Amino acid sequence: MYIISGKYKGFKLKSVPSATTRSTTHLIRKVIFDTLGSWLENKYVLDLFSGSGACGFEALSRNAKKIYLVDNSLSAIKTIYKNKIKLNLTSSNFKLFFLDYSRILKIFFKKKIFFDLIIIDPPYNFNFYLPLLKNLNFIIKDNGFIVCEIDKRVILPNNIDQLTLIKDKQHGSKKIKFYQKKKNKV
Repeated sequence: MYIISGKYKGFKLKSVPSATTRSTTHLIRKVIFDTLGSWLENKYVLDLFSGSGACGFEALSRNAKKIYLVDNSLSAIKTIYKNKIKLNLTSSNFKLFFLDYSRILKIFFKKKIFFDLIIIDPPYNFNFYLPLLKNLNFIIKDNGFIVCEIDKRVILPNNIDQLTLIKDKQHGSKKIKFYQKKKNKV
C-alpha cells in the first residue's frame, strides 16, 4: 500500500496485521482525494476508524495542515505509529488517539476541536451510520466535508441535520458518499 500523490508520493505504508482491520483501497483513496483536489490544502482532517492511517497520511501528503487519526485497535495504533515514524511527522501536524469513536467525539466537542474534513471507514459490521453522522455535525466546520466509505447495500438519507449529500460514487461493493455541512445562517 502506497501514498498516491503529494510530497510523500510512493511512500510504502505498513498494513495492520489483523484479519478484522482492512485498509481503504488504493482506488477508493484515489477517488476521495482526487475529488477533493486542492481544496484539502491547509485543512484539519479527522481520519476516524483509521486502520493503517492511509487516508490521514494521504491527506497530509496532499498538504492538509494537520491530521487526527483515531482507532480503538492496538495493532492499528502500533501500525500508524510505525508509519508516522517512517514519515518523520511531528506533533505539529499529527495527532494519534487510541480510543473508541464515541469517546473521542465527546472529547473533540468539549475541547472545541473542529475539522474541515472527516473521513469515516468503519468496520463492516458497523450499524450506526446515521447516529454517527448526526454527532459529526457538531465537530465539522461550516462548508466542511464528511466522506463515508460504506457497503453499497447501506442506505443513508441525502440530508442529515445540516449535512447534504453532494456526491455519491460506487466502486464495486463500496459506495463513497460526500456530505457537506451547510453554513449556519445567522
